[in-house]
Amino acid sequence: MWWIVLSYCGKYKAGAAVPVLFITLLYSRPVMAAGDEISEATSITEEEIHPLNTLEELLKWREPKRCVEEIQHVTQLCSYTCSNSSTHPLTLVCHDMEGGYLDDRFYKGCKNKDAYRFYNWSGVNAFTYFSHSLVTIPPPGWIHAAHLHGVKVLGTFITEWDAGAEICNKILADKLSVQNAVLQLTNIAKYHGFEGWLLNIENKINPEQIGRLTDFVERLTSSMKEVCPNAMVLWYDSVTKEGELKWQNELNEMNRQFFDVCDGIFLNYTWNEDGLIRSREAAGERKFDVWVGLDVFGRNFYEGGKFNTYKALEVVRAQELSAAIFAQGWTYETQDNFVEAESKLWLSLSPHLCHHGPADLPFKTSFCQGFGEKLFSQGEVVCSDSWHNLCKQQYQPLWSQEVDGGTLSLVTSDAFSGGGCLRLTTSKPTKIRLLTCKISWKVALVISLTYKWQSKSTIPFNLILRHKLIAGNSTGQPLEEDIILPCEEDTRKETSENCPSLVVDTDVNGWRQKTFSVPEDEGKEVCEVDIWVDGEASVLIGELHIYNRCIKGLEK
Repeated sequence: MWWIVLSYCGKYKAGAAVPVLFITLLYSRPVMAAGDEISEATSITEEEIHPLNTLEELLKWREPKRCVEEIQHVTQLCSYTCSNSSTHPLTLVCHDMEGGYLDDRFYKGCKNKDAYRFYNWSGVNAFTYFSHSLVTIPPPGWIHAAHLHGVKVLGTFITEWDAGAEICNKILADKLSVQNAVLQLTNIAKYHGFEGWLLNIENKINPEQIGRLTDFVERLTSSMKEVCPNAMVLWYDSVTKEGELKWQNELNEMNRQFFDVCDGIFLNYTWNEDGLIRSREAAGERKFDVWVGLDVFGRNFYEGGKFNTYKALEVVRAQELSAAIFAQGWTYETQDNFVEAESKLWLSLSPHLCHHGPADLPFKTSFCQGFGEKLFSQGEVVCSDSWHNLCKQQYQPLWSQEVDGGTLSLVTSDAFSGGGCLRLTTSKPTKIRLLTCKISWKVALVISLTYKWQSKSTIPFNLILRHKLIAGNSTGQPLEEDIILPCEEDTRKETSENCPSLVVDTDVNGWRQKTFSVPEDEGKEVCEVDIWVDGEASVLIGELHIYNRCIKGLEK
């Protein structure tokens, strides 16, 4: 099934134009007048997702009678924990690449294994899929990958220049027109399973209609929260309260009335430090709702962006404001080595991000990034064709970290499940953090690790669960302790009642799979998952599985 689908998808070229009729038939399902005909080519609309380009398409949109599987089963927004909770400003990534809808537009993926992917999710709180179409609907692959990591997803509603002014004039013509547009945008987000919208009005507005524009923003914010408690609607800093297209580059009285009726403002990129100070003062207790635009391409931007983007982020964080990183795909579009450039960029940004991780059980990942040279299952190749599909991305580790004596990398030539696995390479005794998390457990916590040595000989090798007291629990116990799960040591020695025990030790197609049971430790939670290797070595991590269950029947 996989290879048939992927071969079929491979027939399409990224960026190829698609007739507007296809968009209408996929999303709109309009009531058709007698004599209307359906294009013979409409069948391919079920393979791709596209934006809505006209107001007519938006207003005629109806939920399809036959739901696309990838949309129907889109991953729900997972719970996560931030290392600094609500006391730290947030980070949004706004993805803008060549107008969008490239290889990512195919519901079932494509054969281009080198298509763009994003995997530095641990420091991101929200993701916007951006294009210059009227209604930009995020592809399900992006929604899956973001939601899996606890990241909210926003679509984009944008109007620009003279054509945009005409659309706004129609939407803001009267109260009913406003309500209809709000209803449609809400229904689209609900059907596709994402959390909100970036509103980008980049054209003049009739001064008499400013009140209705404010009402539109407020109604959409309220309507989205009715269908999604986690909803977020952001206003882009462009139009003023007087209807002028005049970017302020700060929060002030010219754009505050829009900020006051939604969840935040996305500031334009040509800001300065004085403007950020004024923005923080204007926002007051809502300082985290000010998202300062950072253009990675560096177009008329602080310190030129690119690998200097972290310098702008430092200034933003000095004012305790949130950040909106725009066009992060610069590393893919302009650099010869995407992986190296991506690592360099996010390593520089990492100290200023609030890293988060899983908070719910069960938790399972093979660390696949959503692409591969082959497709693996249980350590065996089940398909030899290359592929790319963000709907298949697995939970990613904390990539952006400096480790003395060790490196964490992705391997696609071998894997236990999916298209890739992790490789830990060490030159001396080294501990590498895989995840930051917040996992509490009842009965027994079961942890399974699947791994394979690449180095010639094995050495002591441990999985470490860092656990700490749950806030508010004062028992006199140590605040933080390590639970050591010895993967390559004498794991069969007798253990006390409160120590972890090895319950499964098996081989699966050349991969070592070990499962441990950790007794309940009331009042504590796992806050970090690490791997420790005692010397120079190379080991592949194929799968990590953490869950709660009775362990009866697991013992040999």
